[in-house]
Amino acid sequence: MIWNTLRFLFPWFLILGMGVAWGLSFSLAKVAVNHGTAPLTLTVWQSIIAGILLLVLMFLRKIRLPFSKNLLWLCLVIAICGFIIPGVSLYYAAPHVQAGVLSITVTLVPILTYAISIPFGFEKPEFKRILGLVFGTLAILLIVIPENSLPEPEAVPWILLSCLGSAFYSLEGIVIATKMPEKLNPIGVACIGNFLAVIFLLPLLYGSGQQMSLNWPPDTAGLAIFGISFISAIAYTLYIYVIKITGPLFASQSAYVVTLAGVFWGMAIFDEEHSLWVWASLLSMMAGLALVTPRRKSAELSSSVGLGLENKNSS
Repeated sequence: MIWNTLRFLFPWFLILGMGVAWGLSFSLAKVAVNHGTAPLTLTVWQSIIAGILLLVLMFLRKIRLPFSKNLLWLCLVIAICGFIIPGVSLYYAAPHVQAGVLSITVTLVPILTYAISIPFGFEKPEFKRILGLVFGTLAILLIVIPENSLPEPEAVPWILLSCLGSAFYSLEGIVIATKMPEKLNPIGVACIGNFLAVIFLLPLLYGSGQQMSLNWPPDTAGLAIFGISFISAIAYTLYIYVIKITGPLFASQSAYVVTLAGVFWGMAIFDEEHSLWVWASLLSMMAGLALVTPRRKSAELSSSVGLGLENKNSS
């Protein structure tokens, strides 16, 4: 009985931990860019450091991946949809948008996951969940339309840019859930995805004239980058793992924790204050999440978690 309960709660503990960590990453991103780190520089270093951390973890755990065209295609999708576009979008938006508001935009991930899944036939239209899409859309409108919603109205285009990153996160989650083989280790997939992201980003970095170098010993920006990279390596791997064992919609529930943690991290670190419009947006987004997320039977979830643990231990 206790073991079954622990197996049921296990994925919830995972999304709680990675949600709190990811929520912190929005504030760390603002710290890094506010101290002079260019967005592409930050994205490249995040992928390099996270990739190295994951490579060490692969070595310690003796993880091997069966290299194939399908594996490289999957890792390429993860690199583009999970690292490059969301990372660049976030870091360009970070100087112009409050950390708490940035964290609200990532809550679009599960809502957009459902919206994208319908035309592909992965999900069926349901009135309650369609209503969740409406609440999610309303949440963004409550931020971008009222004139006194944000401290700086000029932040609206940057919020929409951040929403673009959430859309690609959603697409990535669907690809992982439908194309990632059961026995493929998520640590290795995330590692390759990070290094592929570096390969694509380096020409853009040097073409834009942004600097690759970092100060040593690390200054405030450098410490923020290391923090973001560590969060990316650990939390993102857990995210892929949770998608693998429970599906993209359950895994995307981490957005609840990410959003709330991001808002409170921003208040704690930057003394951010939000208008009533922003708080209304947060409530609307949470309502949208509650309506979009399907209910799973305890037995079904426990069974899938058990299978995931067995695959993890055998890798």
